[in-house]
Amino acid sequence: MGTLLIALAIFLVTYALISIRRFPKVKIDRPAAALVGAALMIALGVVEPEKAIGAIHLDIIILLVGMMILVAGLELCGFFEWVSLRMIKYSKDQFTFLVLTMVVTGSLSALVLNDTIVLLFTPIIIRTCRLLKSNPVPYLVAEALAANIGSVATVVGNPQNAFIATKAGISFVDFSARLVPVSIVCMLVAIAMMYLFYRKDIEKGAAQEFRRKILKDGWKAFEDELVKGDAATTSGIKKLKDRKAGLYALTGITALTFLAFILSHVLGTPIAVIAFIGGVTALFVVPLITDVKAKEMLAGVDWSIILFFVGLFIVIEGVKDSMLLDEIRSGFPGFQDGSIPSLEWLTALSAFMSNLVSNVPAVMLLSEMIPISQTDLWLALAASSTLAGNATILGAAANVIVAEKAEGMGVQINFWKFTLVGFPIAMATLFVSTIMLLWLF
Repeated sequence: MGTLLIALAIFLVTYALISIRRFPKVKIDRPAAALVGAALMIALGVVEPEKAIGAIHLDIIILLVGMMILVAGLELCGFFEWVSLRMIKYSKDQFTFLVLTMVVTGSLSALVLNDTIVLLFTPIIIRTCRLLKSNPVPYLVAEALAANIGSVATVVGNPQNAFIATKAGISFVDFSARLVPVSIVCMLVAIAMMYLFYRKDIEKGAAQEFRRKILKDGWKAFEDELVKGDAATTSGIKKLKDRKAGLYALTGITALTFLAFILSHVLGTPIAVIAFIGGVTALFVVPLITDVKAKEMLAGVDWSIILFFVGLFIVIEGVKDSMLLDEIRSGFPGFQDGSIPSLEWLTALSAFMSNLVSNVPAVMLLSEMIPISQTDLWLALAASSTLAGNATILGAAANVIVAEKAEGMGVQINFWKFTLVGFPIAMATLFVSTIMLLWLF
């Protein structure tokens, strides 16, 4: 009983710190909270040191590291500037720009981790909106929502999907076969609702004027105006021009990595190993053919999310070893021994917990209470934990990144105004995903 109470206290403190992000005087972020919890589980004897090491899922870690290296290389070679320029070039009006913002952000988030996409795209969207004399807030909100919705589609779209697919043994193809359609329909719903919420803002601006200017003066003149006086964009365009060989190589490596993901069940190779090989290949090839250094690519890896996972793995191991998990399981209807929760109940609980403590900690706790054989429930957990994150700014890491990055560039995204838009979209997409998973799959 003593160990159980210690584990309960550590668990509650860890998840409380993750939930509130920081105390007024003692600032502590989510990775630090998870690592403190892990250290306490070991120091107070809840988890043996050997078991703590064994609890760390290296397959998840190397999957995340491999994908982050690929994204870092693409960023350093100007890939995201290339994409953003094409978005602007083909935006006939403000609504087209909104649609392209959401579709491109969502598509890229399905291919690589969504947090990285919004980190790189937010400054580009703000600069473009200023050039087009448009309010950037609707497009930033759209970017955050689309990143989460798009990331639902694949195993590598976000960290919780990677964890779920690896733990439940769901192949890349099986995962995407069910959740790509869900992601597409939810994206269409979100685009329609975004237009209804922000119609007046979207219809303002000078996109049509710049479209006429592009047709009249040519794209080169517009591109020169876009980068004029903006050091970040100028640097991005320079990277794109100077590192074309690296960009071509990285595009090829990334494409081959995804082909291997699709064929992983045939090859008999875990997707974590494939992602790691892809990342290491990029780490070797790109410095050979460009001026990019390997350490620059490694610096692009978000080591904080890696440490966040390491800490949570050990905390959850303590919850299991102390028998606290059995007590938690008994408190949730449908999760007791021998019981299987309904898909609707799991979706509701996952949505609530994801907004309470964020989706990764919620998924890691709930995953210990779902039978491995229940693929439908695992997919529902992946979809609901991600879509629910759109309800508030604090619901998903991507939302926080967009808000903080925008604030650093002088654009304020109001918490309550975000919620007035995000909450109904989250509820609508959760409803759509539940219906699709229940009746179509």
